[in-house]
Amino acid sequence: MPEAAEPAPLSLFDFGDPPPAPEPAQGVAEAVPADEAAPAAATTPASAAPPPPPAPPVDEAPVGNLLDGIVGQPAAVDRLRAALASPLPSYLFVGPAGAGLRGAACRFAGELLAARSATPERERRLALAEQHPDLLVFDRVGAAMTAEQAREAVRAAAAAPVAGEQKVIVLCDVDRAALSAPILLKSVEEPPPSCVFVLLAEEVNRSMETLASRCARVDFESLGDADLQALLVAEGIEHGRASFAAAAAGGSIDRARLLASDDDAAVRIETWRGLRGTLNGTASAAMAAVDAALEAAEQAAAPLEARHEAERAAADEQAELYGTNVGRSSLDERHRRELRRVRTDEITMGLAVLASQIRDESANGSLRAESAAVQLDAIGDAAEALRFNANQ
Repeated sequence: MPEAAEPAPLSLFDFGDPPPAPEPAQGVAEAVPADEAAPAAATTPASAAPPPPPAPPVDEAPVGNLLDGIVGQPAAVDRLRAALASPLPSYLFVGPAGAGLRGAACRFAGELLAARSATPERERRLALAEQHPDLLVFDRVGAAMTAEQAREAVRAAAAAPVAGEQKVIVLCDVDRAALSAPILLKSVEEPPPSCVFVLLAEEVNRSMETLASRCARVDFESLGDADLQALLVAEGIEHGRASFAAAAAGGSIDRARLLASDDDAAVRIETWRGLRGTLNGTASAAMAAVDAALEAAEQAAAPLEARHEAERAAADEQAELYGTNVGRSSLDERHRRELRRVRTDEITMGLAVLASQIRDESANGSLRAESAAVQLDAIGDAAEALRFNANQ
């Protein structure tokens, strides 16, 4: 398994005082027509300034080109910008978990939907929130996409768009769709003119080679610590916390954000570092270590659960504002999947910490090479099983 980046020392969590709150912006009075100025002046006391107009709702603020928000993927962004001029029927985004494929797919979809709409900002905003009625995101259920899910995606592709002229269907984890790939093939190869497919995969394996050959491929790279740190700092995270989170995130945008909002992350890493010292060959010690690992995974999920609550509230607000709540069921499904992923990521990170310890001990001679190899193989097997949805 790849070598994990060494986490920053705990002193990085000495964040210092929070920055002062920004001064509120001064309101600017609307221009008053000349023929109305005199009456207004006659009824307003000289010492009283006219009240500022109400600020526009946040949800109406322009969001701009969504592709600008794709971090650390200049080559992929260039390809997607070029694709907007003359979109192809199907695209395949390939890249490691955490590189932001799903977010990039929704941003690309938002631009496709905006290009053929009289209300482009609305299309972008709804797509970004995965609330657009013509953006359908299909998550796998269990270890792989089921045949029924594939048939549902085919039916959705054949239906007319709901709100505009274009529809985008995003299929997640198609590299784990061995049994359903043949069902998707015809639709992905020749979708209706109003439909664009975006397939997401960590790799192109043998089970999906034919499906992949029908798509325009866009490659995404694993994000480096510098890209992640810059992203977090741009989002208002203090430099020390951003540095720690980027180093411990393993190239994952979502995990970096969670670690940056998690005051207990450094404590959990120390818990993982101490686990090997508690093992003495007895079953009770092993079970205690398992309990500690699972407790760390639950603690890691706490910031995500708070974020999910905020996303549900935002989805309800969007539904009230735009009169659509078509994405709520997929939002709930995504939340369940993200919770599992963050727990798995926490355990995977802990295994990486243990592997780093074993390599260090082997290098300094305190652990025999044969014993180190056996332990590293066991850790590698566990990490691979977690990747394929094994019981944590």
